[in-house]
Amino acid sequence: MRKILLAIFVALLLGAGQARAATEQRLQVSAWLPTSWDGPSARASLDAHLDWLGAVSPFWYGVREDGTLVAWAGARDRALVREARAAGVRVLPTISNQYQQQVLHAILNDADRARAHRQAIVAEVQRYDYDGIDIDYENLAAADKALFSQWVEALAQALHARGKLLAVTVQPKTFAAEGWDGPGAQDYGRLAAAADELRLMTYGWCWASGCVGSSAPGPIAPIHWMQRVVTFAKSRAPANKLVLGVHLYGYDWSETAGRALVWTQAEALSQQYHVEKNWWEQDEQGLVREPWFSYEASGQHHVTFANADSVAARAQLARDAGLRGIVLWRLGGEDPSLWQRLPRQHYRQWLPLVVEG
Repeated sequence: MRKILLAIFVALLLGAGQARAATEQRLQVSAWLPTSWDGPSARASLDAHLDWLGAVSPFWYGVREDGTLVAWAGARDRALVREARAAGVRVLPTISNQYQQQVLHAILNDADRARAHRQAIVAEVQRYDYDGIDIDYENLAAADKALFSQWVEALAQALHARGKLLAVTVQPKTFAAEGWDGPGAQDYGRLAAAADELRLMTYGWCWASGCVGSSAPGPIAPIHWMQRVVTFAKSRAPANKLVLGVHLYGYDWSETAGRALVWTQAEALSQQYHVEKNWWEQDEQGLVREPWFSYEASGQHHVTFANADSVAARAQLARDAGLRGIVLWRLGGEDPSLWQRLPRQHYRQWLPLVVEG
């Protein structure tokens, strides 16, 4: 009888632990990692938060017109790969075209270059034992839409044949944007069908010099807009392949210009000028959910930034929509308390021994 009761207890404990883990782990947390700028701060954040991350994408590569890769400062860091792998974190380095449309146009419209570019990526992934790759090609020509989809499909096939993963980062849109350069050149449906995940860059509603439909200052990524992007994306791709981009940066706008900053810088400014931080719950279009403050220094400044509350609100949006997870742009200088609002990815539980008797 003791054996039966103990077995039942263990089964219940296992079931409760698995159910709790399943609930908490259903939202994958990934992050981009700079190394060619702000490297020490970003690496310190990575080292401290490996238990929260399912994947990390070091910003390591650029692209040349001949299809070869450019390795940026900090790339091919085998120690980073080993450290992440030991913690169960997948490493999918990012390749960026740095918004250079002509580079990808030259590659996609030449079969030899397109093949050479795929081969260069696959060889790099294999040589350095990455878990896969993240393709971040922006501002593509609208005329290259079909060619880009075909190229991604071929790359996915080559990577999957070798047991590797493919993430594709896409520009946000709330409609098909047919004929538009940039978002209109990215077919969410075809890209998601080929890749393992589609990362939505759901930030950038406002930038250094303006905002969508208005002048700066404004929100970085209002919830009402993010919801519309998610709704459109889910009409083209399965939710379990969609990853919501979440900003960890902000802007300090003066009368003449906007300066990008991270939480540590925003916090320092608020303390230096002894200002009250405010919460932007909504605007005339709907929910915003971002912090902000103003201060006076050779003119009026307005700061909108990201903190633990804004990140938690966006993580909840991803949960409510049933998405695969979130991806943070970017590690380094973020609000340290935000990690307590996100699920850890790894769990350890103690189980009693079954005692004969």
